[in-house]
Amino acid sequence: MSVDKSRNISVIVVGGSYAGAAVAKKLAGLSQKGYPGLVVTLVDQSTHYFHAVGFPKALVSKRFADKCFLPFSAFFDPSSKHQFVHGKLERVVDGHHIEVSGQSEALYFDYLVIATGGKAPGPINVVGPTKEAAIEEISTLRSALETGSTTLVVGGGPVGVEVAGFIASKYKSNKVTLVHGGNRLLPPNFCDSVGNAAQTKLESLGVRVVLNERVEIPGDFAYASHIGQSALQGVSGAEYSSDVQILAVGFRVYSEFLAPLEEQLGQKLRVEDSSGFIRVRPTLQIDSDKLPHVFVAGDATSLPMSTKYGFKAEMQGGTVAGNIKRLVDAGADSADNAHGERATPSLSKWVDYVDATLVPIGPRLGVAQMVKIPLGNIFLGNLLVANLKAKDFMIWLRKGYFPYH
Repeated sequence: MSVDKSRNISVIVVGGSYAGAAVAKKLAGLSQKGYPGLVVTLVDQSTHYFHAVGFPKALVSKRFADKCFLPFSAFFDPSSKHQFVHGKLERVVDGHHIEVSGQSEALYFDYLVIATGGKAPGPINVVGPTKEAAIEEISTLRSALETGSTTLVVGGGPVGVEVAGFIASKYKSNKVTLVHGGNRLLPPNFCDSVGNAAQTKLESLGVRVVLNERVEIPGDFAYASHIGQSALQGVSGAEYSSDVQILAVGFRVYSEFLAPLEEQLGQKLRVEDSSGFIRVRPTLQIDSDKLPHVFVAGDATSLPMSTKYGFKAEMQGGTVAGNIKRLVDAGADSADNAHGERATPSLSKWVDYVDATLVPIGPRLGVAQMVKIPLGNIFLGNLLVANLKAKDFMIWLRKGYFPYH
């Protein structure tokens, strides 16, 4: 079947963080490589991309916080047909339309990429719809840390460890306590020695680390952080009093927008629990034979928690972009072929083959793991993390996505 390369093709990418930005940028390039009718629409509920990975440093540095926001208005070439839409995905109406807040009509798509992410542990997912509002969120928490004398961080995963480390390094008079439910810090995919080294380095900064303890969170607490003197009860019976509480536990995914489509299809597209994760196939297509043109990438997927890192989300974005290109090349979005069947090219499967994680503990300390090789207690771990991540949290890698200032 010959494919009309001049046909109109609409690709909608919802979510402009690590996965979504990678997909949108790669597919926008197709319009200059033989598909002049291909238009990419990037939808995000904020006017600016936020470099969430850099939150621990942004929390203690006003100057760095400002650098972590990049305008979506600078994402696409202004002379192109591609567009950014500021709004929240309200619902997927059917297999070819979505409704976005602030838009008077439903948006049509030939291909849809859901990269809405999740609310990761800790306050790294600022909710302000503009840069100014988001900066104010971070500034309010920073001011509380500057004036407070005690801070409680609940959760000893990478975010909790990084946040505790940067607070303790910056605000020497603020006594930080980190409470973690496990018998060592960091997730199971880290070697024990790395988790133990993280504890040693936190304690060298004055952080009190409490393991094998779970804290009961009051129902009136805002998600991620709470400002104000409070005494939280541990399941052990111990009480933890602090001026600021940062909750680096739990992981939530907003995927209620799929409910109308699930009802229409008579099929569950999300896992059967309260997490909200969206079922995907190895090709990162949503798990439905009726929706081969809908993909999910990043934290919203049902993939294991060990994949919920920014750089892995970006890699997934690359896989999705490649698979959509294969579908476009095969004419999957065009009229049915002579045999009355849609084109079904072979698609790539995403493989989590990279095991490399850097966890800064303040600006000069840190632990790392490279292909199961722990870099914790040795000097190389500090040197590697301080220079590769803690210095600027690799913000320079993101700036290339926003060249049209």
